[in-house]
Amino acid sequence: MILIKNKKSLLIISILILIYFALSFVVSFSAFNIATNIKDNSPKDVGLNFEEIEIKTENSSISTWWIPNNSETTILLLHGLRGQKADELIIEKIKLFNDLGFSLIAIDFRNHGKSGLGTFTFGLDEVNDVYSTMNYYKSNQGINEIGIWGFSYGATTAIFTGLEFNERNIDIEITGIFAESPYFDLLEVFTDQVALRTPLTTSMAQLLKPGTVLLTKLIYGFDFSSVENKFLSTTKLEIPVVLVACLIDEIIPPRQVSEIEENIGLKSKTIIFDDCDSHGSALKSDRDKYIKALLEVFN
Repeated sequence: MILIKNKKSLLIISILILIYFALSFVVSFSAFNIATNIKDNSPKDVGLNFEEIEIKTENSSISTWWIPNNSETTILLLHGLRGQKADELIIEKIKLFNDLGFSLIAIDFRNHGKSGLGTFTFGLDEVNDVYSTMNYYKSNQGINEIGIWGFSYGATTAIFTGLEFNERNIDIEITGIFAESPYFDLLEVFTDQVALRTPLTTSMAQLLKPGTVLLTKLIYGFDFSSVENKFLSTTKLEIPVVLVACLIDEIIPPRQVSEIEENIGLKSKTIIFDDCDSHGSALKSDRDKYIKALLEVFN
């Protein structure tokens, strides 16, 4: 009788462990499943002419738009995770920057939009997409000064680009970085997103953290703490940076943005948009304040 009970208990425990790791796998897979439908939007939708340029990299390709203007400074726009340069949010920013007189480059990161496939690392290796783009436009369009605007995933990648600038020995000046809603603690952000995008509750998503971290390392070779470690272990950033956060952001809380400021050097500044109540709505919440912040870092 005792033997039967022990077998039943062992079976139940085994089933629970199997369910736990199955759910952890689903969570881990969803983090790296970033395929999106390619959108047809373009700068022509806001009355702007552009040139579509594909940049060949060592193992992939980067799809870019070139929108020239009468400006010495060119702004490079970096979209968010699972986004693309044809997103309405990016088209809106292209129109804004063009009206302010800047020349523009917009890109699709690897694995996004019309670009090719490549290693996905939440911004750590994607800095190579940014440097490949800058090198190409330096050589082919004669660009000497560039500012980087990034949103969320693109914002964190923009900051990482700045942190590696001195190591790259690139013959181009990064005049400033405008990072809208960058993330610091990737695992915290991802856990919250799992709760928002799946039937799992926040408590369940928190419970699955150890399994998700383990399977992500085993399957994808990625450590969720590597983004935070990059901020904590690197040299200080010598490029002026404006960090933007929404007071109420369901994805990136202002606290994470403030933690980035504390770790990247004295040339960084955080601006909180008090009337901004969702991820990516800073411009909509206070247009004048947003433009003032842009011009502060890029002029």
